[in-house]
Amino acid sequence: MNAPALLKYLFGCCLLFSISCKKDSGPDKEEEKPVKEDILYAVRGNQPGIFDKDGRFVLLRGVNYNVLGDYWQANPEIPATAPYDADQFRIMASYGFNCVRLLFSWSLLEPQPGQYNQDYIGKINQAILDAQQHGIYIMLDLHQDAYGKYIATPKDVACELPGKGWDGAPQWATLTDDASTCRESGDRESAPAVYHAWQNLWDNKNGIQDNLINAWAALISKVGHHKNVLGYDLINEPSLGYSSLKDQQNKLSTFYGQLIRKIRETEKQNGIAERIVFFEPAVTFAGQQIPAVVGSNFTNDNNIVFAPHNYFEVITTLLTVEQGYTLYSTLAKAYQAYCLIGEWGVYDRPEEGVAKLKRFAQQEDQYLMGSTIWQWSQAPGDPHSISWDGKTYEASSLHMVEVSSNGMYTGVRNTVFLKVLGRARPLAVHGKSINFTSDPDSGIMKLSANADQPGITEVWIPDFFGTPKISGTNSTLTKLETVEGGYKASLEVKDKYTIEIGY
Repeated sequence: MNAPALLKYLFGCCLLFSISCKKDSGPDKEEEKPVKEDILYAVRGNQPGIFDKDGRFVLLRGVNYNVLGDYWQANPEIPATAPYDADQFRIMASYGFNCVRLLFSWSLLEPQPGQYNQDYIGKINQAILDAQQHGIYIMLDLHQDAYGKYIATPKDVACELPGKGWDGAPQWATLTDDASTCRESGDRESAPAVYHAWQNLWDNKNGIQDNLINAWAALISKVGHHKNVLGYDLINEPSLGYSSLKDQQNKLSTFYGQLIRKIRETEKQNGIAERIVFFEPAVTFAGQQIPAVVGSNFTNDNNIVFAPHNYFEVITTLLTVEQGYTLYSTLAKAYQAYCLIGEWGVYDRPEEGVAKLKRFAQQEDQYLMGSTIWQWSQAPGDPHSISWDGKTYEASSLHMVEVSSNGMYTGVRNTVFLKVLGRARPLAVHGKSINFTSDPDSGIMKLSANADQPGITEVWIPDFFGTPKISGTNSTLTKLETVEGGYKASLEVKDKYTIEIGY
């Protein structure tokens, strides 16, 4: 599908949703916001966002962390993930990151039907606790790519485009109808076995979709009570099967609705305050790169966030970086929901890719979007990096921190990218009509907002440029806390105010 066709299709979906579907009217008045515990919550409506208990808009920026994922391994000598390391959360926080999209795998969570791996749940629980020590919120992400690690072309099968295994479903829930594992194009989802597996999941064959929903409930009941649990990303980059596109979209909508209801039921039963639900578009249909979105009436739940992935000009050239943000902003408005980009990234060499990274940064600031970049660390044995036969891989892999071929962290950091990602930004903003800009080259940040009554706005400031000078109108610095990697500033604000960070 070419760029104009893609835009026409997706914007057409927005128009269809806004005209033809029953709208969920999320609250857009201050008095309609629910009273919440000391956790973050989402609001839908004309002024959507993520807010804290004081009603302040919270801007979440962070990374994906995949060390608890269960990946296919092409070469047993080359690890597919780096080891879990609690100290990585400290390093993340030193760049101002306050959110981690923590990947987990269904295959490890439920290795046999109805049997949940308590050791694995314990590892997830420990990661949440470790992140909490550094002020980091955890978005739990049920991750998958190309359905799962058990769909890979065997070494004795000859085909032009053998398929790698990836990550996701357990073997017992991987129902491929004996379809070919050979890819029909360069895309990993194009193997018939992949889209047959998706079709069987959406058809709930052998009750496997019910199992998936119940697995989410089992995990939430054990870990959902931690205050730094931000919420739940229902399923990473879902694909659609091979029946009609309308049928598949309906089944995805039904799945999302059923899963959200199960999550709310589980929270209530376990005395857990409602967390944010993050939902994504589908990325393929019948193995082809045809994105699909669900209708705006798939749920009446107000505590939801639209969380698409933006790889324009990186993995796909269909749109520019800027067009991608315009597209997702428009789609989010169709849902009357806030938009947080769950994945994005630039994978050129740092010195070559930093200009594009800055364009992403400017756009997410302009749209006040949260984001989690893909990703913190990637081992050379990750399916993204290694060849199907396991013979070709890099000696080390550098995303934000370097991982060697033996799966160990080397201590090398991508300081070029981290300086952009760690730029100054508001953390919690009191008031409305928020606008801000942050220049990663000069360190200058400018923020403006309107406050009906006095309150506190908090700002992250890196130490890249030295000791900051903080000024503004109707804003008074009340606290400047020195933390690893920078500063956290608290300012008392009122009326129409501005805050400027300089040096």
